[in-house]
Amino acid sequence: MMFHLIKKKTNNFILFIIDFLIYISCFLNSSKLCAYFLRVSLLKPKSLRKNHNSNKKVVILLYRSIGIRDVEIISKLSNNIPEILILRRRVVKIILNHFFFQKKRYLNFFRSKPTKEEFFNQNVNNKKKHEAFWTEILLNLKTHFDKRDINFITFAYYYYVESGLYAGCKKTKIPVKLWNKECFMSDADVKSRIIANEYKDFFKFFYKISTYNEFMKKMLIDMNQSNKKKITVNGCPRTFDFVKEKRIHKKVNNILFLSFNPKQGFPKDSKNKNFNWNLTYKKIINILNELSKNENLNINIKRKNINAYNPNLKINSKIKIFEGGTAEKYINKADIIIGHNSGSTIESLVNGKFVMVPFFEKKMYLKKYLYRFDKSIIYTSEKKMKKDILFLINKKFSFPLKNKKYQKTIQYYYGNTKKIKENYTNFLNC
Repeated sequence: MMFHLIKKKTNNFILFIIDFLIYISCFLNSSKLCAYFLRVSLLKPKSLRKNHNSNKKVVILLYRSIGIRDVEIISKLSNNIPEILILRRRVVKIILNHFFFQKKRYLNFFRSKPTKEEFFNQNVNNKKKHEAFWTEILLNLKTHFDKRDINFITFAYYYYVESGLYAGCKKTKIPVKLWNKECFMSDADVKSRIIANEYKDFFKFFYKISTYNEFMKKMLIDMNQSNKKKITVNGCPRTFDFVKEKRIHKKVNNILFLSFNPKQGFPKDSKNKNFNWNLTYKKIINILNELSKNENLNINIKRKNINAYNPNLKINSKIKIFEGGTAEKYINKADIIIGHNSGSTIESLVNGKFVMVPFFEKKMYLKKYLYRFDKSIIYTSEKKMKKDILFLINKKFSFPLKNKKYQKTIQYYYGNTKKIKENYTNFLNC
């Protein structure tokens, strides 16, 4: 354990030094030096090291943990993928900050990225210098790959920090592909994004686009009609993390509450700024506190981060709370899962558990901001939810449950998984 901790700290220190050298190369206006240190900074985790990669192409992933997990799954399934490397977000941010905050360049190494509003109102000359520097970096970076073709993959269209890199790729004819990791939105949120559409110009940089499902494909086409010729719907590899073939016959006694952001599902605009799920959240905690008195029940709460709970609500000490990381292992152990507008709620359906989606708001029109769950799992009454939970306790069931009503919701968000290996092998190699 100590050895691994020392190794991790050593690796982090080395990456810090490399990042600082990239920062210095920006000061020196040396794209050649920057390209060298950028090449040195590229990571190749064990999960993506394969001996049978096709050797004509190198794919550089712009790091996002969810996206990386999808690529890991395809790497295990397919024997015909290119070499995969990972570029950390911090490197891209360092280069942006150097050109964006020209007046205070000596502080930029530790500075946070510019806000979206700052980015879209940036100095035009600084933007041109930033894009020109990336163009030179990429021309030099090509020389480090022994004439192999390189391309980049990003996991969302709205990562504005990466836009200078995209522009440089376009000028140097390096393909940038969008592996769109988004697959969970309310219908209202989709409509709002199409109307706002502040990232419309980013789509001109993408050579190919992959989505998990049809509704995301439609949204991206509505945002920019040129996307129609670029998009393929390929399904979501992460589905396989939650599919359980082995059946287990057991008593129901484990409840998991997937704590959620009270603003999830509401469009981020002034019209909806006062909308939230706080009332529903509060009533769920009340139900769990009451149920915790039952000695036959184990109750866990899984929080994603500080935005996924209300710190003012008192929770019974018998309820165990976990924070950070993914929800996979908690979902696997649970029997009944209370979830809301989250990917983990859909994953619980895939996992074949009893899933309950609470909607305890007084304003019924807020229901349109829920994800597309089957009506049978949406609860508008706390009394009914509690009654159904107590009915299930200590009864035996075979998990995963075979509930056909879940399939429509699962496929709507995760798409068709039948040709995932072929679809993504083609996408990585195109």
